[in-house]
Amino acid sequence: MNKKINFELLSIGFAIVFAALFMIPIYMKSGSNFLFYFSNSISIIVFLTFTRWIFLFGYSPFSRSKWPRLILVFLPIPLFMYHIDGLFEFQKFVDEEGTIAFFKGSNDMGDYNFGRFIKYEYIFFCVGALVTIVLMPIRMVISFWRTTNTSEKV
Repeated sequence: MNKKINFELLSIGFAIVFAALFMIPIYMKSGSNFLFYFSNSISIIVFLTFTRWIFLFGYSPFSRSKWPRLILVFLPIPLFMYHIDGLFEFQKFVDEEGTIAFFKGSNDMGDYNFGRFIKYEYIFFCVGALVTIVLMPIRMVISFWRTTNTSEKV
């Protein structure tokens, strides 16, 4: 059990560091002009964590616990609504202001390319998080089915 807790903490730490590795260059380039740091970071962390749980749920410390799995059946509902709202707000901002608005008045072509990177990065992780959010309740129902009908599978 101790190894499973260490793996879970290490994985969460990896997801946070991975999100920071994407957010630091954006912050260094655009500063406070980029308004989506929090939602972008949450999308990256949810995407990585839920992907790991979908494929490696047997290695989590709560793989056999009933209540955490039940929470993971219903937690995706508000997460899904939050990510859909964040994606629509981001798309609205990009459609109205453009990606160059992340840099406030810059005319450098490198900023235009970096703005495109920010747009594609945000959309990739947000859509990836949405897909894993939809798949998580299905995985938890499968987990309930397996623990009810077999003794060794999760």
